[in-house]
Amino acid sequence: MPNQSFLLFGKTMNLEKQIEEFLNLLSEANILFRTGIALYLEEGSNGNRFQSRMQLLLHHERELDALSRFIEAHLRTQLIVPELRGDVLQLVEQLSRLQRLLAKNLMEFEAERPAIPVALHGRYAHLSQSVSMAVEVCVEAGHAFFHETETVGQYLSKVAFYEKEADKRAMELVREIFSTNSLSLAEKIHLRRFAEKVDEPANKAEEIAAWLAIFFIRRAPMNSMMT
Repeated sequence: MPNQSFLLFGKTMNLEKQIEEFLNLLSEANILFRTGIALYLEEGSNGNRFQSRMQLLLHHERELDALSRFIEAHLRTQLIVPELRGDVLQLVEQLSRLQRLLAKNLMEFEAERPAIPVALHGRYAHLSQSVSMAVEVCVEAGHAFFHETETVGQYLSKVAFYEKEADKRAMELVREIFSTNSLSLAEKIHLRRFAEKVDEPANKAEEIAAWLAIFFIRRAPMNSMMT
């Protein structure tokens, strides 16, 4: 079976390596987001380790922006299957938006400093773990898109599973927030907002997975030729 990355890029190994680096950085950004949430719960926005994770995530954002510009510029001339150019460019852009969302949402914890009661720490942590799994499997689907087309479907179903799990945990968290008598309505609304901020990357991952599913339905004849 021919290697799809060869079919997509021909002998342009540099472009293939840049895409691989792009996906690896996105996976690392996902880890930084999850650990950043955990450190915020542990030490607050002024903690050295939280600040360190946030700065690393911002550094990843800059690197990913530079890589996405390189990839987009070179895809216009070096993609060997021109019919796929628009779809590949869209996938790169959507994955870039996912990374920017991770960085933006962690920065909002630092900017707004939500006062999360200790009793809710576990709920936020468990939610961030489900979100992180959805994002990670989405990145794995990206790897498969470029290297093992026939395995993409199994990743998409996993993204859907973890996204639903994240939504379930987010709703449980919101219910607990609003059932707490010791919080004002304003505090409850603020905490709900940050439950949504933690959950949002999973929704974006699910959106990307849905797009990939449509892509493979639309491109089924071409996929069969490339395998």
